[in-house]
Amino acid sequence: MTRPASIAAPLGLLGLVLLLGAIGPWASELPEPPVPSPAPGEEVPWLEVDAPKPGAAPVDSPLYEVLGHGGRRRGAGHDLVIVLDVSGSTLEDSGIDLDGDGAGARTRPTLILELEAEGVSSRVLRKLRRHDFDDTVLAAEIEAARALVARLDPGRFRVGIVTFADDARELAPIGSSREELDRALDTILYDFHSSQVGTHFGAAVSRAHDMLVAADGAPADRLRSIVFLTDGAPTRPVHGDRAERYAVRAAIDAGYDGIRLFAFAIGPEAEAGIAVMENMTTWTAGRVESVKSPARVVSRLRHLDLVGLADLAVSNQTTGEEARALRAFPDGSFDGFVSLAPGRNRLVFEARDADGGSHRIEREISYQPGVKRDSKEGSSPSVGSAGDPPGEGEAALLEALRQRTAELEAWADVEARRAQQEKDLELRVEDPPQGGSGS
Repeated sequence: MTRPASIAAPLGLLGLVLLLGAIGPWASELPEPPVPSPAPGEEVPWLEVDAPKPGAAPVDSPLYEVLGHGGRRRGAGHDLVIVLDVSGSTLEDSGIDLDGDGAGARTRPTLILELEAEGVSSRVLRKLRRHDFDDTVLAAEIEAARALVARLDPGRFRVGIVTFADDARELAPIGSSREELDRALDTILYDFHSSQVGTHFGAAVSRAHDMLVAADGAPADRLRSIVFLTDGAPTRPVHGDRAERYAVRAAIDAGYDGIRLFAFAIGPEAEAGIAVMENMTTWTAGRVESVKSPARVVSRLRHLDLVGLADLAVSNQTTGEEARALRAFPDGSFDGFVSLAPGRNRLVFEARDADGGSHRIEREISYQPGVKRDSKEGSSPSVGSAGDPPGEGEAALLEALRQRTAELEAWADVEARRAQQEKDLELRVEDPPQGGSGS
């Protein structure tokens, strides 16, 4: 098997030695470490502006849409598998009212009746009766997966879904449509209980790995990643440290095929699995992130960075205004709107990569009120009346700006509400009980 150097380049010899020591006494049984030399074109920070292009023709609208992409990795699209933990612990309450129906809400009676009719165990039903299924850790995982899928460009991303507990199961093959992915996530509501004993990291990563290498029509330079969500530590296979061994071996195999693993440890119980996940993600040149509050995983996946584009800013230096409704997507693409002043406008694009490196590009775009471009690309501008109403193009830009602003404001409201709930919860926990005996 060809072993890409991309998983070794970030480590170096010392990193590999420390990693082997952290894995444990069975490190000698692991495959031969990859050669620490970067592959051609790999790990090169980049920032590209697609609109405006250098020397762009004047525009007749005071609003302009900027487009571009950046990061440390580029390729001919991206294949991604989202892996969700559905083990028994994910039915615990997240501590947050995720669906906004009130902190005292309970699982819908109709769902309880349907699950009873399917013969779901009394243990599972007791958990669901104690609190609202829509506020569980599992519900947070499902919502996070939906939020991520909604932000992935179907033209660049092919997505599949896997769930796991004591084994792993493919819910949606790579290349499923958004509607098919949504339906697959819907099915979790009715079959999560089919396998809830144990947590098999190795099986989950292996299943996702198999899907990625078997995906049809993937060119050699297509990127491949696994997004892995769990609220615990590996417990399967049982006996000794077999669960950790299987997990790390599965990650190493994926890394040798150029697949990166991005793991999210959700909630306090997942801290027990952090060390294993750090080993797994290091061998794949990915990363692990601890998400203390399960509700925060939704926001983290909405802002997932798969290419090392840590931060982005776009501004019009002529007016001193920042871009509006600026969005950066997991594959490093971005869009936004800038307001233009009459005449030449100097736009500045600034990006920071995951290693702290900064990248800057400047572009000029001229706004000439009354100058209209013919529909044929590359034709010369024609002059119209300065008092003309906004054309169809400008109206479409304004509508897109309204929609994107509304989307960003809605998500900001959700995140602010959940942050306040977390703060209130912390205050209740810290507040000492009143009227105690004082003994």
